[in-house]
Amino acid sequence: MIYNMKKTILILVLLTSSLVYSQDVYEIIAKETCECLAQKKIDYASISKENLQKEVGICIINSYTSHSNDFKPEEKISFDDEEGMGKMGEAVALKMLNNCPETIFELGKSTINNTNDIDANPKFSIIEGEIIDVKIDQFASIILKDKNGRVYNFLILDYFETASLFTNNEINKKDIVSISFSESELYDPKMKEFRYFKIVSKIEKK
Repeated sequence: MIYNMKKTILILVLLTSSLVYSQDVYEIIAKETCECLAQKKIDYASISKENLQKEVGICIINSYTSHSNDFKPEEKISFDDEEGMGKMGEAVALKMLNNCPETIFELGKSTINNTNDIDANPKFSIIEGEIIDVKIDQFASIILKDKNGRVYNFLILDYFETASLFTNNEINKKDIVSISFSESELYDPKMKEFRYFKIVSKIEKK
């Protein structure tokens, strides 16, 4: 009877240890991820958001691979399961706040800085062609056809350096112009959806 009692206690201890360990796997992965990143000696002041995310991801995957057997079969994640990997990354990141909060802070700051850089420096493109129409509706727009016969619709929403060419009626149908523009996602009330529009940033007559 004493033997059976000892056996029962041993089983309970093992089960309890296994349960606790299973619950702490993310904590272990988070700690190892922090140690991995520390060894890389990352320069947070110069690294891009994409590269920082890549380095964090590599460290998480390396640790997860070492401890994958500690997860229940239904909890294991395939590397081609983007949603599952994303959820695991979020779970580990929360645990990382206890081990290396500065890394999570820098990751968040990097994301904000990259977003601000994109907003502050929008990408501009240039298309040259013949004006085939100028429309005044809710917003003014210029319809242009390039040398290949492709037709483009440009919206005038903001002030730009050469806006006087438009406001003074100095551009007309059949004029050859060069239009610099950026693209913005705006709501189209007619289509009842968000879509990308070409927004004029500069006009030059040829």
